[in-house]
Amino acid sequence: MSLDERLKLKLHLWICAWCQWYIEHLQIIRETARAKADELPEYAPGGLSNEARERIRRNLTNQN
Repeated sequence: MSLDERLKLKLHLWICAWCQWYIEHLQIIRETARAKADELPEYAPGGLSNEARERIRRNLTNQN
């Protein structure tokens, strides 16, 4: 963004209560997501565990 655009944005954010509220809530969501990410099991980033995949596979096979 240009200097002019940044200044206009800062002025708007300083004045606009709705945008201030929005930014505060984004920050809360971001912090919560980061905190929860640390609590996830090791297999979560790559998807389902092998056990979960096998349970799903068995359930799908039993339905057909």
